[in-house]
Amino acid sequence: MGNNSTYFATLIYKSAGVDSKIDEWLLMSSPGYMLILLLLYLVFVLFIGPRLMENRKAFLLRRTLQVYNTFQILYNLFMIITLSFKKTYIIEKLISNNCQVHRTPDELLDSSVCGWYYLLSKIIDLLDTIFIVLRKKQSQVSFLHVYHHSIMVITSWTILKYVPMTEEFAFGYLLNNMVHVMMYFYYLVAAMGPQYQKLLWWKKYMTRIQLGQFVFILLYLAAMVMKGCELSQGVKLGLILNASVFLLLFADFYRKTYANKAVQKNVSTEKSKQDRVNKYAMI
Repeated sequence: MGNNSTYFATLIYKSAGVDSKIDEWLLMSSPGYMLILLLLYLVFVLFIGPRLMENRKAFLLRRTLQVYNTFQILYNLFMIITLSFKKTYIIEKLISNNCQVHRTPDELLDSSVCGWYYLLSKIIDLLDTIFIVLRKKQSQVSFLHVYHHSIMVITSWTILKYVPMTEEFAFGYLLNNMVHVMMYFYYLVAAMGPQYQKLLWWKKYMTRIQLGQFVFILLYLAAMVMKGCELSQGVKLGLILNASVFLLLFADFYRKTYANKAVQKNVSTEKSKQDRVNKYAMI
């Protein structure tokens, strides 16, 4: 029993992916810090925050949001540029004979730094929900929103801790960072005031782009499986499951937000036309 407990503790607290140096990085020595942070986040955005704001006037936070969204754009660009200078072989891995990319331990550790930057970005993203609560837009705190923000922190931490940074993660990180640059640019324009609302006509296309990234990730993983690239079953299933769940949730959001509205608009238009026809028929 004692040996099993020791093994389990070692498995949780010691990095099995690349290098034990990762255990010394901020938030990486134990899953406890990450889980406590997420617990505080969930308690605030689901319970404490809405109750505190119930009898208070909503915060506008216009200047705060402008600064925050600008920072997010720059930080995601920084991650894209940083990863671009690393030795990544996203396409080469699929077209090589054995799908193998050989790196030294130092190169693997260097690549893991990008994973740590990415983890920090997912933690910073939690502020999205906090700002929504403070602005009394609680209807936007949907299951999709909370699940997406929470699970991204968990998966980013877990991958960094236990899995070497390989091409499939680099591909996902690059796609996600590019999508976030566009997304936070949209939010930045929205935070600049009502006079800029006319520039936000492309909102539904932003959701399509988000859907597209999950499709591309699934296609990349499918190509790896068909090619016979080595990837542990647990990691493979986890990545496919995570991307599939996001794809389904975002597709459902798109259907409810845009497709249904388009149908309702068409029905309303047809009804108006029919009312005019009936009106003239009675004259």
